[in-house]
Amino acid sequence: MALVKLFGTLGDIAGWSEATLDGTTLGEIKAATAGNNALLAEHLDHRSTLVILNTTLTPLSLRNDDLPIASDDEVAFGSPVGGG
Repeated sequence: MALVKLFGTLGDIAGWSEATLDGTTLGEIKAATAGNNALLAEHLDHRSTLVILNTTLTPLSLRNDDLPIASDDEVAFGSPVGGG
């Protein structure tokens, strides 16, 4: 079971910010995170959503749904950050 954290708007949409969920790939973790929440699923699949694996930002080119996730991994999802 991986530790999943949701930051910003994603935590607001889900109604929680941290949970331990089953999944051996990023796709399975995203599905478990979203559950039946279609809006959350849409946000998790969006290319601008940040994916942080074990405190390291995962580039878009590497974060496909087949990315292996170990049971002791921490997976965090964050809303895109803007600046100006």
